[in-house]
Amino acid sequence: MLAFLQPALLFALSAAAIPTLLHLLTRRQPPTVPFPAVRYLAETERRQSRRIKLRNLWLLLLRTLFVILLVLAAARPVASLGVGGGHAPTAIALVVDNSLSSGVVVSGRRVLDDLVDQARTVVGKTQTDDRLWIVLADGLPRRTSVTEAMALLDDLAPWARRLDLGAAVRAAERAMGGDVLAAREVVVLSDLQRSALSGGDPVGVPVLVAAPKPEPANHAVDSARVEPGVWSPVGSVYAAVGGAGAEPVPLRLELGGAVVARALGAPGDVVGLGGRASRPGWVAARVVADPDELRADDAWHLAVRVAPPAAVTADPSAGPYVAQALAVLRDGGRVRAGAEVVVGDRPAGLRAIVFPPADPAAVGAVNRALAARGLSTRFADHASGEWALEDGLGGLENAVVLRRHRLEGNGVVLARVGAEPWLVREGPAIVVASRMEPEWTALPVSAGFVPFMDYLVNRIAAGDAPVVSATPAQAVEIPPGPAEVVVGPNAVPVSGDRRLTAPMEPGVYFLRSASGDTVGALQVNHDPRESRLARADIRAVRASFGPLARVVGLRALERDVFGGAGRADLSGLTLGLALAVAVTELAVASGGGGARRREPGEP
Repeated sequence: MLAFLQPALLFALSAAAIPTLLHLLTRRQPPTVPFPAVRYLAETERRQSRRIKLRNLWLLLLRTLFVILLVLAAARPVASLGVGGGHAPTAIALVVDNSLSSGVVVSGRRVLDDLVDQARTVVGKTQTDDRLWIVLADGLPRRTSVTEAMALLDDLAPWARRLDLGAAVRAAERAMGGDVLAAREVVVLSDLQRSALSGGDPVGVPVLVAAPKPEPANHAVDSARVEPGVWSPVGSVYAAVGGAGAEPVPLRLELGGAVVARALGAPGDVVGLGGRASRPGWVAARVVADPDELRADDAWHLAVRVAPPAAVTADPSAGPYVAQALAVLRDGGRVRAGAEVVVGDRPAGLRAIVFPPADPAAVGAVNRALAARGLSTRFADHASGEWALEDGLGGLENAVVLRRHRLEGNGVVLARVGAEPWLVREGPAIVVASRMEPEWTALPVSAGFVPFMDYLVNRIAAGDAPVVSATPAQAVEIPPGPAEVVVGPNAVPVSGDRRLTAPMEPGVYFLRSASGDTVGALQVNHDPRESRLARADIRAVRASFGPLARVVGLRALERDVFGGAGRADLSGLTLGLALAVAVTELAVASGGGGARRREPGEP
């Protein structure tokens, strides 16, 4: 069976008509002029006519054949040497990228379906002496037989996880490293996202990468966050729209399966969707975009905690700025009157927010009051300077701190300045290292001060409620407190090291205590990098895999896999025939130009 690796070049066969056109253009007959002195040549011309015409016909055919052979050589003809042509025993690793992006539909067919067809072709060429590995979206090389590989491919579906192609290829090379076979190669079947290629040591074996189809248009929900952290019962969700293009995408916010808000957002926008929860407690929510060719990245799952506004009392020792901020929150329904949370320079009430005392001489009394509540956190020596607030506090990063106490103890650090604790949570109290006055920090006169107080008060009122975010199958650490994770109808215990593998299916999975109360949530969502469908070029491929990598079309892949076994490249033979034709044409043309043989009777 004859095939061409560059069939598009066959259009140049039309150039084979050029010698014929030139021949026809030069066949013009000169006008006949009777001249007695040359009449004796007429008989000679008639005798030579057949020989000259035959020579010219040979030249025409040779020149046409030369052009045809050149075009065929450029089109790279290959011929089968028989089904399953033999090859040297080879260790081959097949990377089949069934990550989330492989579920995109192109021309009415999933990309993964094409990748599986290509994989079956490669697997079908293996022989009994070969060694076969298959690497899927989890990046783990699997030593397998032909029968097992075909069964694996038959059941293969897109996974919601991301595949690092660079790491997968290097893992495949390491898996083959201990094999005794001298011939090794890696075949990569992927949509070849640019975002999936990572750097690393160059791969020391040949890497054949199947050229992907052009990427389709795509939009996605790249992330979403809940503001504020605890709804009471009103709040907002801010969603980041990803993908390419400028057309707005319809979005909707669902709480417990009911649509509570709609909005439009173009890729690159952050869209706010407000909502009201119908009951206190935990609610599974998601932001959903209208479906496109890649459905798996059109939703983002989150957990919303709903609790009544905190009942707050501000002690005069907290200062006027704190009192004014709490008044604003009270007017907005974010806090209510009561003594559930007491804000001041002493731990009081059921829960407390403690600032340093205005009088340095009172620091010792405050520390003794903290210790009496069973807290290890204490105010240490005073420091002055200028520091930027570190760690995420809802947009307050880099707020200036001018004065502070150093904090000592075993509390959970929520924010730092100068790499030292500034905001600490321990039990029923939050301890802040600076007073909320302009001489201590710029926070009280900033636009973020009221949200900061909202964060402190309602976090105290709500208590610790961890929300852990993960991608499918990612190993995550669960904070102390929860005893199990609810996955469908089952409950998965949290092990002693507090680590578990996130479920493969995106969604919200609630964390429960030993008594059965919901005390947190695990949010599992796709990796936003899977939504970036832009293809990598050969430079990016070689930067990731090394100089031995090649991006080839499907015909070239079929020819070159297993070191090119089963296919013969006829390009060299075709060029040799073209050279032979050229030499023959030159010989015929030169021979026709010699001295004409004298005929009998000529002078």
